Order: sequence, then structure tokens, then C-alpha cells
Amino acid sequence: MIKTLKYQLLALILLISISGISQKLKIEYISGEVSRTAKDNSAQVQLKKNDVITLTDKLFLGEKALLVVSDATYNLFEVKKKGFITGKELSEGLSKSKDSEYQRYLSYILKEMRSHETEMKNSDKGIPGAPSRGENFEIILPDTLILFDDERIPINWLNSPNTEVVNIQLQSESKSMLLDLEVKGDIFWFNSPGYFLSNHKSLHLYIYENRTDGKKMLRSHCVILRSLYEKTNIQNEFDKEFAVLEDPRLNLLSKATKWEVNHYYLQALEIYKILLLDYPEDEMVNTLYKGFIERSGFDN
Repeated sequence: MIKTLKYQLLALILLISISGISQKLKIEYISGEVSRTAKDNSAQVQLKKNDVITLTDKLFLGEKALLVVSDATYNLFEVKKKGFITGKELSEGLSKSKDSEYQRYLSYILKEMRSHETEMKNSDKGIPGAPSRGENFEIILPDTLILFDDERIPINWLNSPNTEVVNIQLQSESKSMLLDLEVKGDIFWFNSPGYFLSNHKSLHLYIYENRTDGKKMLRSHCVILRSLYEKTNIQNEFDKEFAVLEDPRLNLLSKATKWEVNHYYLQALEIYKILLLDYPEDEMVNTLYKGFIERSGFDN
């Protein structure tokens, strides 16, 4: 009898713990005016990414605010309501929307990006491919970039006061030098990667900062590969995969995410260009695009 009561008590504690976890929501995406009423009702406190919202919280969302929350199982809910809203309302909204295609694809975007960002961090050994930053000289490039034949790569950086010139080197997989340029300014368009990829399985792009003190610092390294698949074939596959999603904005965001996590950053950029033209004031589009720039360095 005592043993049975012990197991029942443990089960009850576990149930209460799980219930407590499920009552809390985590902020995944946020921008604009999103605040929480202080416990003493004295003020509104601005919220930020990764903050936790409880059922008793009272929030305020401005007209151009973006708020996406998740529960303990990473189900997502984009809050459309503006003005005041309670944590309980958010929890109920998320619970009701778990089976919707819209929220399912929103969750897809977040999970893919989480996995992708983890992969990028794990590849960060000494000089990372993305992001690569050092002192006041800044450059971001993907660690791996897959291209189609007709694409060109925009390379942007920020010079430091000690930058004399930027050295751009392209080497083959066997480390033979294919290109060695010194560039002044802050941008270089690599117009012919397809030409080099026709003769090599992979390319290694190195960016060095030549400084006024005579030092030469490696600032970024990107591995460039040629796509094994035809562009139209991949596009057709993506069209089929996301055909059930009727929301055109989220459909395009899902495709941009899919391109990026498979290292086709320039294709993702093309979709973001369309999104920025079609939805210039959309907070979700602008927030995800900003994250894309921070990961890839490729701007519109």
C-alpha cells in the first residue's frame, strides 16, 4: 500500500511539473513594441528574445509588433492580435493552432534554422566561415556555399582603420592557387565561379586583411561547391513540398529557409528580394531577412 502511494505521489509530482512547463511560453521572434506589465503595475517592461511568458502575464503589442512564441515541444504561434493580451490567451491560441498548416510551417522554419545555426557553430574552428569577425574589420561568409553555373558571389566587408588592402585568394581542393587579388574598397563581385568549378570539385575562398602594421590576418574561409542537381528540379521539389501552404508569404519564407539550410544561400537571397518587394513592412519578413544577413553576409 505504501509503495503504491509512493508511485502515485511521484506520478502526481511529474504531472504537476509537466503542467508547469506547458504553462510557460518562450519568445522565439520579436520586434517592435512588445512589453509586459510589471508585477506592481507600475510600468511596461520591454520583452526580448528567449524571455519566458507565464499565464498570468499581461502583454502589450504595438501596431507594427512581431511576436512568435513556442511551448515546451517547440510548437509555434504567431500573435496577430495587437494591443493588450494575456499569457493565458497566448497559451490558448497556441493550443488551438497546433494542427494548422500555417503554424506547422512556422515551426518548420524555426526548427530548420536551429539545426542550421548549430551546424554552423560546430564548424567554427579558429577562423570560421560564417560568421567571421575580427577587431574592427568585419566580414561574414557562409562556411559552405553551393552554386549553380550562372551565379556570382557578392563579397562585402567593413574595413578597420588599420586595413591597407584586402587580399582575396581562390584555391582548388588540391591547394593550387587559382586567383590572388588585392582589393581596395569594401566590395568584390566574384563573377565567374562557374568557370573554376567546371575544372574543380571544390573551391576554397580565403579573405585576408593586409594591415598597415605589416600583418596579414585570415578573416574568412568559405568552401564553394557546384550543385549536383539542376536548379529547376530542386525548385519543382520545393513547390511540391510546400504546395499545401496557401499563405504566399509563409510559403516563400519556407522555401528561402529550405534553400539556406542546404547551403544554396544565393537562391535564398533571391526569394528574400521578392519578399521584401511584396511585403516591405512585414515584421516577420524583415526579422527573418535580418537573421539571414547575419548568417550569410549577403544583403539585398
